[in-house]
Amino acid sequence: MEKLQSLMGARQWDEALRLVTSGPRDADAEEGAHTERVRMKSPQATREAALLLLRRKFIDLLLQRRLPLALRTFQEQILPVYRPSEAEVAQLAQLLLCRDEDEMKRRAQVPWQDEELQRRIEALVSPEEIIPEGALRRLVQDGSEMDLQVAPPMLAGKVTGNCVEVLTQHKTDVWELAFSPDGQMLASASSDGSVVLWQIELDEDAMSYEHSAQLSSKPLHVLQSLEGPADCLAWSPDSRFLLSSGSRSSTIQLWDRMSGLCEKRFQHPGGVVTKMRWLPCAGQFVSGSADKSLVLWNADESSIIYQWSGRRVLDVVVHPHESKVFVLISAFEIRAYDVALRSDELLLEAEHAISCLNISSSGRFLLMNLLKQEQVVCVEVATGSVIAKYRGIREQRYVLRPCFVGAHSELVACGSEDGKVYVWQRDSGKRVTELDGHSSVVNVVARHPVHSNVIASASDDETLWSYATATTSLSDCELRQRKRRFVLRLTTVELTRTKESAVSMHATYDTWQRATSVEHFQKLARGE
Repeated sequence: MEKLQSLMGARQWDEALRLVTSGPRDADAEEGAHTERVRMKSPQATREAALLLLRRKFIDLLLQRRLPLALRTFQEQILPVYRPSEAEVAQLAQLLLCRDEDEMKRRAQVPWQDEELQRRIEALVSPEEIIPEGALRRLVQDGSEMDLQVAPPMLAGKVTGNCVEVLTQHKTDVWELAFSPDGQMLASASSDGSVVLWQIELDEDAMSYEHSAQLSSKPLHVLQSLEGPADCLAWSPDSRFLLSSGSRSSTIQLWDRMSGLCEKRFQHPGGVVTKMRWLPCAGQFVSGSADKSLVLWNADESSIIYQWSGRRVLDVVVHPHESKVFVLISAFEIRAYDVALRSDELLLEAEHAISCLNISSSGRFLLMNLLKQEQVVCVEVATGSVIAKYRGIREQRYVLRPCFVGAHSELVACGSEDGKVYVWQRDSGKRVTELDGHSSVVNVVARHPVHSNVIASASDDETLWSYATATTSLSDCELRQRKRRFVLRLTTVELTRTKESAVSMHATYDTWQRATSVEHFQKLARGE
């Protein structure tokens, strides 16, 4: 933290940016090299802190009349890396027209006073790094600057995917999985009600955007849901707590990540829970039910803040940067709920039934899986227009949950009933690769929040697989190095069971009872 104070005080914005976006160097790094980093609360907090620093750098360069460098910062660092909204882009662009410092202060919609910037940065820092109030030194004028390119690589062209490890802990179908926002935990849930927490041990470069991290993991806790199978998981923004529930339960359990103990229970009013999601602000989450209720909770006080009624909730995703919650209603419409204003509005209506949703890390795009149409659709949130359709999966019996892949959400991945994971280019809809390995339906695919080219998949064959994707435009040597470096070892100790050589395509429960089945979903949509 002292290093960050010093760099901010000297207005060395790029070096300060390196501290909040990069991990420590390898143990054998050159002596005296930079080895510090400031841990943030979450990947989203890292992004917000980076944007604050880059905006201040942009303003400082304008004040110094260094327009070419200011434009370079805007075009090469802010736009491609952090994907600001149109409103944020317009606010920064307006500063180029300011005649003097006073006009710039009036127009700037970013922390201008040093004290305000200090408070914003401190609010994003991990609790382990918290320092006394006022500890960040006051910023002083200094023209020093160091260039830094922090843009994560784009997965473009022909893409390859390599399975790097298999987890065989579960004894029944695996229906859900979720990475914690800090990328250090993986939770997986199966039809027997068990939820396994896996601790992912990142090496010293794991938090950087460089593809040089080696990941390994080991089981930390095995949790047991109260009622029936577990198929709903949600991590808190600070990665400390995990919510779990199931398609046969109206009880939501809150688990402590470190102790593995159930700290609290929430009783959703009405019917069984279909989905829970945390809001970006700490301490609040929403839960939905097919019995026509969406509830906003205060997790700290175990109380209901607000409840919307009258619409059948089948799935929920939360905008990563705003107070909006996108809700799948009765399979054919998506509504945008503003939890701050307690309002809602229709976002789009679909011709075909939608089974599930996923939102990009920027909040710009939504994925919709169309029920029994064997295609996934990407739409732009702002306009509702279709970006592309992704075909090729087999999906007739089960609800399959897709995800975005890549630092810029440039790829889309989805499991299939033929045991494969299909990957497409987001904008073109072109299929770029198929990932083999599973011997039964792949229920869900999730992207690692830090290493955005790493995905994990869960299947009815009772296993979890991890894949590392890479573009083949790299040299063969670089590809081999990345294959070696991106390893997510889902190892078990005494809990490991040997995977059978062949697992038949079957479901543990009758198809209509499965939470992930089309029949069960259609019953929920009809209110049966």
